[in-house]
Amino acid sequence: MLPEISTKFDDNIARVRNLVKLYTEALAGEGQGRRPVNSSDVLRAATVLLHATLEEFLRGLSRWRLPVASEETLNEIPLVGLRRADKFLLGRLSRHRGESIDNVITASIEKYLERSNYNNTTEVTHLLESIGVDAQRVNDLYPQLTQLMERRHLIVHRADRDDHPGRGFHRTKSIGRRDIARWIDAVVEFAARVCNQLDE
Repeated sequence: MLPEISTKFDDNIARVRNLVKLYTEALAGEGQGRRPVNSSDVLRAATVLLHATLEEFLRGLSRWRLPVASEETLNEIPLVGLRRADKFLLGRLSRHRGESIDNVITASIEKYLERSNYNNTTEVTHLLESIGVDAQRVNDLYPQLTQLMERRHLIVHRADRDDHPGRGFHRTKSIGRRDIARWIDAVVEFAARVCNQLDE
């Protein structure tokens, strides 16, 4: 399972890098100074795709590891068909007659992951701990991951608008290749360290 997760991750990182390459070769232009917003929007798209790459990596790990997680961890996941992980009456299981317990657990995890997202490092740490990864071995990367997550949020929910423009009165926040390069490096290193732990 880990090789499949890693391959999908590598493919998605290649897509992000391709967007940065497109920007560099076709839109960045020559000289210094801020680029037009419609040119740098390719970097904004790369930011959103990079965050999605990180989330998809974490979901892949969850699909693999959560079905065999501890009772305590599974108690946080709602039974398929329920919205919350509260106690449920035995009769609720009648909908799953004939299914194995493993299938019900797997279906519940799949449904749970459909609504999952990772918008901050607290959520990432919680997930890592639930699948047996020591978050202390990756948390030095959290400042870069936090920047990525916060910027992705601003892009997706506020169109990267800057309500407090400074000199030049730009209404959209500046973004550059160096920002993306740092975030890509952090995500790649994060994934490598997590995979190394799971491969030990």
